[in-house]
Amino acid sequence: MQIYFLVVITNILSGLVLSGSFLEEKIEGFSSCNALMQRGKFKLVLGIITVLTALFTLLLKITPEDVIVLGDLLPALTGGIMGSYLIMSFFYGSLEETRSWMKSFVDVMEDRGHIIGIAAVLVGIIHFLVPSAIIL
Repeated sequence: MQIYFLVVITNILSGLVLSGSFLEEKIEGFSSCNALMQRGKFKLVLGIITVLTALFTLLLKITPEDVIVLGDLLPALTGGIMGSYLIMSFFYGSLEETRSWMKSFVDVMEDRGHIIGIAAVLVGIIHFLVPSAIIL
C-alpha cells in the first residue's frame, strides 16, 4: 500500500515539476509553488524517489487483484521517464562532456516536457481513483 501511495504522489509531483512553466502561465498563484519545485536538490531527490518507486512498482504486486506486469505498467513508465529526466537535468549542467543521447533526451524533455508532465499528473490521478484498472 505504501508503494501505491508513493507511485501516485511521485507521478503527480514529477508531472507538476515537468509542466511547471506551462502551468505557471495558465494558473495564477502557481509561480510560488513552481519556484520551490524548480530547485535543483528538490528535483534530484524527487527524481531518485520516482525512479525507485517505478522500479519497485514493476517488481512488486501492489494489490492482490493486480496483474503482475500490466497492472502498473503505465505509472511505472511515466515515473521512470520523469525520474530519469529529473536526475539527468541535475547533473546535465555540471558535466563538461555530455553524451549525445543524454543531450537529446534532456532537450526533448525541456521542449516537450509539459505534455509528458500533464499526462503523468493525469496518470497519477486516474491511478488513484481506479487502482484496479488493467493498465493503470
